[in-house]
Amino acid sequence: MTKPPDRVRVARVLRAHGLRGEVALELLGGGLDRLPQGTEVFLDGSPRVVEEPRPAGAHLLCRLSGVEDRTSALRLVGGYLEVPFDSVRPLPRGEYFHFQLVGLRVVDELGVDRGIVADVQPYPANDVLVVSGLGRESLVPAVRAAVLNVDLEGGRLTVAGSFLEPWDDAG
Repeated sequence: MTKPPDRVRVARVLRAHGLRGEVALELLGGGLDRLPQGTEVFLDGSPRVVEEPRPAGAHLLCRLSGVEDRTSALRLVGGYLEVPFDSVRPLPRGEYFHFQLVGLRVVDELGVDRGIVADVQPYPANDVLVVSGLGRESLVPAVRAAVLNVDLEGGRLTVAGSFLEPWDDAG
């Protein structure tokens, strides 16, 4: 199993909101209550504190300490909020941190080696595994129909072969 990182990403800054330095966050797992008032986070290595969080649809609006205006908030767009690994919530059975999946060998249901998980990307509907192998990359949705088994101890992830086949819409 991969050694845990010192910090884990918990949210991405989507955009500045308003004029007072607020930002809109996309949470990377968990509910909108995941970052309550006073939570200490790191952004680009700098410590910050979550202030005045409130839900806004699927996102969270908040201020971050030291960010006082829109110009400062705009500089944060695209950045990730991180928390120390030892402060993350325990995951329910069948859920994994991205770092646990990156580097796993990917096999199909017949056991044929198809590459490795090179990255995990957050998408609106579900995360997507970037599988690199055989000279190309495949994007595999992280859903039960595609991911058949995750064996962290064995370093393997089993994916339904149909999700690893090249897609051609020319026909």
